[in-house]
Amino acid sequence: MNRKSILIIAAIIVLIILIISKCNCRSETNTVVKFVHPPIEQADVPFSDFVVDASRGDTIMYSSGSVLLFPPDAFVDKNGNVVKGNINIKYREFSNPVDQFLSGIPMDYDSGGVKYTFESAGMCDIQAFKNGEPVFVNKNSKPEINLATTNIDPAQNLYYLDTVTQQWVNRGKSDILVLGKSNLEVKNPVIETDDLPKPVQPYKVDGELPIIKVTIDTGSFAELMAYNNLKFQLDKSENRFNGEDSKIVWDDIKLKKGSKYGMYNIQFIKASENINKSVEYKVRPVLEEKDYAKAIRIYDNQLKKYNQKIEDRKLADKANKAQYLKDSMENLKIAKENEKTERLNKIIEAKNAEIEKINAETLRYNRYVANENFTNRILRNFTFDRFGIWNCDNPIHDSNPILVQPEFVDNVGKPIKLFTAMLFVKNFNGLFELYDYKLPVSRDRENMIVGVYKGRFAYITYEDFKKLNITADTKSQTFPMQMVSEENNNYAFIKKLVMP
Repeated sequence: MNRKSILIIAAIIVLIILIISKCNCRSETNTVVKFVHPPIEQADVPFSDFVVDASRGDTIMYSSGSVLLFPPDAFVDKNGNVVKGNINIKYREFSNPVDQFLSGIPMDYDSGGVKYTFESAGMCDIQAFKNGEPVFVNKNSKPEINLATTNIDPAQNLYYLDTVTQQWVNRGKSDILVLGKSNLEVKNPVIETDDLPKPVQPYKVDGELPIIKVTIDTGSFAELMAYNNLKFQLDKSENRFNGEDSKIVWDDIKLKKGSKYGMYNIQFIKASENINKSVEYKVRPVLEEKDYAKAIRIYDNQLKKYNQKIEDRKLADKANKAQYLKDSMENLKIAKENEKTERLNKIIEAKNAEIEKINAETLRYNRYVANENFTNRILRNFTFDRFGIWNCDNPIHDSNPILVQPEFVDNVGKPIKLFTAMLFVKNFNGLFELYDYKLPVSRDRENMIVGVYKGRFAYITYEDFKKLNITADTKSQTFPMQMVSEENNNYAFIKKLVMP
């Protein structure tokens, strides 16, 4: 074999390797794309198309009541460059189990090896393109989705469907906004305002210092209430005392707390035609010998109670501070929600005014633009950093279903094998898949089954399911399925059939 022949063979081998490699890559790409695969292609949940101004920013008002906000420069290309001009937005929502089933989006969630079923409070799919090429979110100017919902349960988390890893990724929480409502009130911290009077230590009468014999209602001073026969004696530091003051018949006497705890000031006031005088002395409460022993026992007991109250106060203050911090964080969240709600209310009012104006201008041409009435809506608010499927969901684990081995038959009793089968539970916004080839029938609730047979939608109604009388002892069950016609095998008919 000559050298030329060897080179030709080598070139062919390299070409074959490249073709195989390319085929493998395409196969992987197809696998990723087909991760979300609608069971009936022609019955997939349809997208709505919008055009937004990338440079200026724009707002999309969806028919469900959802509001999508795009700030200026919200889009970048695959190289990270900001995209200008018009952007084509494709948007759809999945508001009920029929949407979830027909979209082919998985509604199960695995955490720690335990399989959960999502109970949805709202799910959407958003895509963006420029001249047919996908664009991406500018992380420095993120868009915002306000997803219409009827579910205000805070248990719902926010999830993004990663089609590469084929898993739901927990992305925290959405804010719950209620349009048309008055602002929420912030919470005020609980602050303890009562005072803890420290008991005053009693002292014996000092024979060298003057005693001021006055009758004062000590009940106005909580720290003195426990003592009887109190007298007030000049403090050793008082050097302003004038003996002549004791000869005056004073019109008024006031007792006030001094600057030092346990010390008091007595003020004597005289106001008449002949004399207008006021004097004040520093005094401390004292007791005669016969009253002192009893008073010191009272003081010791009161001091013990006081110290216990101080410890209790410290614990209470610690709890109050923790609650205050919690309330402060809640207040910030409420203020943020109020700000978002007020902003959305203004946007929606402007939109409704615009629609009314169009209606008035075009009425004579019989082209009426429906006002979707976006007010008084509950919205799930969140910003997003990538296009794709976003879901407000709470993972539910039914630990005690009735596991039934199903056999499906058509309307003449002939066994059929469904391409896919799932269980709907009435008033539950989610769907249950077969578990180990068994149907997890929910106890004490209404159930129905939906599936696909030869590309057509198959189902058994809630009423027909109930007639089967499935109990906890049921191990297997034959389910007679109805099939829609080829003509009616579309999204609009199926949704109306199951969700009238």
